[in-house]
Amino acid sequence: MLHDLTLGTNDMEKAVAFYDAIFATLGVARLDGGEGWMGWGKSYDEGFGFWLCPTFDGRPATAGNGTMFTFAAENAAQVRAFYRAALANGGTDEGSPGIRERYDPTFYVAYVRDPDGHKLCAVHHRYDPAGDIE
Repeated sequence: MLHDLTLGTNDMEKAVAFYDAIFATLGVARLDGGEGWMGWGKSYDEGFGFWLCPTFDGRPATAGNGTMFTFAAENAAQVRAFYRAALANGGTDEGSPGIRERYDPTFYVAYVRDPDGHKLCAVHHRYDPAGDIE
C-alpha cells in the first residue's frame, strides 16, 4: 500500500547520522537520492523507501502532532538497539523498550523522537519473553 515516506529536515547532516544509526540496528540499507535527498530501504522499483529532504516550501520542518512512524524489528534485541542508537544520536525518549498494558503482551515496542521532533517507533510484534536472550 505505501510507496515511500518523506520527511522534511532542518539539519540534513544531523538527521542522516541519526537515521543511519537507527536503521543500521534494523538492517536497513541507505539509499542515495541525489542532491538534497537521502533515503533508506528499497528503491522505487523494489519496495518501500524512507526519505529525507529539505522542505519544499522553504519553511522550517515540523513534526505532526499525533503522527508516528513505526518500523518493524525482527526481535526485542533490535528494538532495544534501535532505542539506544536513537538516544545516542540526538533522539529523545518517548517510551523505553518493553511491553505496554494497553497492547497485546506479544507487542514489544520502543518510542523515540528524531532530531526534528518526528515520533518514531520500533516494534517486534511476536515477542516471547522466554526467547528473549538479552
